[in-house]
Amino acid sequence: MKIASILLGLIFSFSVFAARVEVEVDGMSCGMCVEHITKELSATQKVENLKVSLENKKATFDEIKGKKISDSEIKSAISKAGYIATKIRRY
Repeated sequence: MKIASILLGLIFSFSVFAARVEVEVDGMSCGMCVEHITKELSATQKVENLKVSLENKKATFDEIKGKKISDSEIKSAISKAGYIATKIRRY
Protein backbone atom coordinates (compact mmCIF):
# COMPACT_ATOMS: atom_id res chain seq x y z
CA MET A 1 0.00 0.00 0.00
CA LYS A 2 2.80 2.39 0.90
CA ILE A 3 4.62 1.67 -2.39
CA ALA A 4 1.42 2.30 -4.37
CA SER A 5 1.02 5.68 -2.66
CA ILE A 6 4.59 6.63 -3.49
CA LEU A 7 4.20 5.58 -7.13
CA LEU A 8 0.93 7.48 -7.45
CA GLY A 9 2.61 10.56 -5.98
CA LEU A 10 5.48 10.31 -8.45
CA ILE A 11 3.13 9.95 -11.42
CA PHE A 12 1.09 12.94 -10.26
CA SER A 13 4.16 15.08 -9.68
CA PHE A 14 5.46 14.47 -13.20
CA SER A 15 2.15 15.60 -14.70
CA VAL A 16 2.12 18.81 -12.64
CA PHE A 17 5.58 20.05 -13.57
CA ALA A 18 5.91 22.16 -16.69
CA ALA A 19 8.12 21.06 -19.54
CA ARG A 20 11.35 22.70 -20.67
CA VAL A 21 11.05 23.40 -24.41
CA GLU A 22 13.78 24.03 -26.98
CA VAL A 23 12.85 25.26 -30.46
CA GLU A 24 15.23 25.48 -33.40
CA VAL A 25 14.37 28.53 -35.50
CA ASP A 26 15.24 29.07 -39.15
CA GLY A 27 15.66 32.55 -40.61
CA MET A 28 17.06 34.49 -37.64
CA SER A 29 19.77 36.97 -38.61
CA CYS A 30 19.70 39.96 -36.24
CA GLY A 31 18.65 41.34 -32.88
CA MET A 32 15.25 42.35 -34.22
CA CYS A 33 14.61 38.67 -35.00
CA VAL A 34 15.17 37.90 -31.32
CA GLU A 35 12.75 40.67 -30.32
CA HIS A 36 10.02 39.51 -32.72
CA ILE A 37 10.21 35.89 -31.59
CA THR A 38 10.30 36.92 -27.92
CA LYS A 39 7.22 39.11 -28.41
CA GLU A 40 5.15 36.44 -30.15
CA LEU A 41 6.04 33.56 -27.82
CA SER A 42 5.41 35.77 -24.79
CA ALA A 43 2.02 36.76 -26.20
CA THR A 44 0.82 33.17 -25.84
CA GLN A 45 0.95 33.70 -22.06
CA LYS A 46 2.03 30.07 -21.73
CA VAL A 47 5.82 30.48 -21.47
CA GLU A 48 8.28 31.72 -18.85
CA ASN A 49 12.05 31.93 -18.58
CA LEU A 50 12.16 32.61 -22.32
CA LYS A 51 15.57 33.01 -23.93
CA VAL A 52 16.04 33.47 -27.67
CA SER A 53 19.59 32.94 -28.92
CA LEU A 54 20.61 34.45 -32.24
CA GLU A 55 23.94 32.65 -32.04
CA ASN A 56 22.37 29.21 -31.54
CA LYS A 57 19.23 29.95 -33.61
CA LYS A 58 17.09 28.60 -30.76
CA ALA A 59 14.37 29.67 -28.38
CA THR A 60 14.23 27.95 -25.00
CA PHE A 61 11.55 28.35 -22.36
CA ASP A 62 9.54 26.64 -19.65
CA GLU A 63 5.83 26.10 -19.99
CA ILE A 64 3.90 27.88 -17.28
CA LYS A 65 2.62 25.20 -14.92
CA GLY A 66 -0.92 24.26 -15.93
CA LYS A 67 -0.68 26.03 -19.31
CA LYS A 68 0.68 23.52 -21.82
CA ILE A 69 1.66 25.09 -25.14
CA SER A 70 1.17 22.82 -28.15
CA ASP A 71 3.65 22.39 -30.97
CA SER A 72 1.17 24.05 -33.32
CA GLU A 73 0.93 27.09 -31.01
CA ILE A 74 4.72 27.34 -30.93
CA LYS A 75 4.98 27.04 -34.72
CA SER A 76 2.20 29.60 -35.18
CA ALA A 77 3.84 32.15 -32.85
CA ILE A 78 7.21 31.79 -34.57
CA SER A 79 5.58 31.96 -38.00
CA LYS A 80 3.70 35.11 -36.95
CA ALA A 81 7.10 36.60 -36.05
CA GLY A 82 8.28 35.79 -39.58
CA TYR A 83 10.39 32.67 -38.97
CA ILE A 84 10.14 28.89 -39.12
CA ALA A 85 10.27 26.50 -36.17
CA THR A 86 12.22 23.56 -37.56
CA LYS A 87 12.49 21.30 -34.50
CA ILE A 88 10.75 21.27 -31.12
CA ARG A 89 12.10 19.28 -28.17
CA ARG A 90 10.55 18.86 -24.74
CA TYR A 91 12.52 17.82 -21.65
